[in-house]
This record gives sequence, structure tokens and C-alpha cells, in this order.
Amino acid sequence: MREVFAKQKEKRAILIAAGSFYGLPFSVTESDLVIAIDGGMKYCEEEGIKPDLLLGDFDSYPFGEEGVLLSSADPKNLSDGAIGQEQEQYVIFGQSSLTRKDYNSAVIRLPRIKNETDLHAAIQVALEQGVREIHIFGGLGGSRMDHSYAALQSLAYLTASGAEGYLYGEKQVFTALKNGTKTFSKEYKGYFSAFSFTEESKGVTEKGFKYLVENVSLFSTEPVGVSNEFIGKEAEISVENGILILCYEVLQA
Repeated sequence: MREVFAKQKEKRAILIAAGSFYGLPFSVTESDLVIAIDGGMKYCEEEGIKPDLLLGDFDSYPFGEEGVLLSSADPKNLSDGAIGQEQEQYVIFGQSSLTRKDYNSAVIRLPRIKNETDLHAAIQVALEQGVREIHIFGGLGGSRMDHSYAALQSLAYLTASGAEGYLYGEKQVFTALKNGTKTFSKEYKGYFSAFSFTEESKGVTEKGFKYLVENVSLFSTEPVGVSNEFIGKEAEISVENGILILCYEVLQA
């Protein structure tokens, strides 16, 4: 792994998690910060991608205490951080699984018992490094629907933190927009959907799409923003107050 936490010029981070993975729609460059998240390391190995950082509680990628791969992910062989002996119940709400010393490591071992997902912890690390454009792969699908929804929450967290986040599926990508405007070139095709993540998103306007929308409110309980369409023109969506989750087809590099 490359030295991660020297002075960096990264403006883009690529996070590869253990959900459904369909490859990257663009090439990894030397300036990218690449974080493998637990079982996402298997995808990195398959794709020949060398991550800068490996992070997780290692429930889906068997990684030994001294950096040696284990034959199986036996919980007895993995550290649970400061949690100690297993208990029946825990009170951990509001506690972070990351410590300041973690930011100086090429491998961050998270405790099994924690509040945030491994993906969210990786996002926090990327933001700590000053990265403001984060592309997430393997964050959707798999056997855990709850993790897919958690990934959407992390996407909203990114935009609330002043960063751009992109969460990739097989053919479509999610992003989030808060109190601003996002534009699309005429090369975009297919469907475009916008959902209110906040209870209400006010002043939503969509221009250049098949269906024009002018200064309306979208609500988190009404999926009326689904299935607009690109029509080969430059398009844009704006929201005056609120967080939108946007979904559209991936534009191949």
C-alpha cells in the first residue's frame, strides 16, 4: 500500500465496500485516495487495484492481527478494539469507533460492536484527509438491505458536510444535493429521479428534462419525483432548502 497520510493533493476518493460490485466506470489515478472497506478488498484484488488504506471490522475479509490473512474469519482471531469480552447488551450510542491514532495507519481495524457502518467510518477518514469528492462502490445490494439504506444516509451526510458523494449500482448512481444546483451535460441519457431526503425540500426546479418542474416542494413521504428523463439537452436541478437524493444512469468515462 502507498503511504496514505503524508501531505496529499487528493481531490477524489474511491471507496470500495463489500456489497454488489460492477467495476469502475473510470480509471484510478495516482492522485486518488483508494480505501478498501472490509470485504471490498476482495474486489480490489480481483481488479488489480492497490488501496491506500484497508479499513473494517473484518467480518467479511479475514485479516490477522499482524497483517496476515487468516484461513477463515474466526471472531476469536480478530480484535474487538476496546469492547472487551462479549456481552448480552451494550450502551454505545454516540461513541465513535475511530480514534485519532487511526489516521496514521495503513490498516484501520474497527471494533465489531459500534454505531456506524464500516462505510461511514471510511467516509469520515476521507473527509478528515480533506477529500471533498467521494465515489462509493459496493455500497448497495448484497444480502443486507439495511446497509443499502445506511449508505444513502451516508450520502446525505456527505452533502451536509459540504462534500460530493456518488453511490454506484450496476447501471445507475445516487448522489445528494443540498441547497444548490446540479447540472448535467447533453451526453446524459435515460431516467432521472429526485427524492426528498429531508421531510420537505422546498423550491425544487428541474430544467432541460422531458418533464419541467418549477419551484415545487418534494416530501420524503411522496415519491413523485421519480422517472423524469434526459432528452439530449443540458439539464439542471436546483433546490432552495432541503436535501435531495438524485438517481440517474452512470455516464461512462
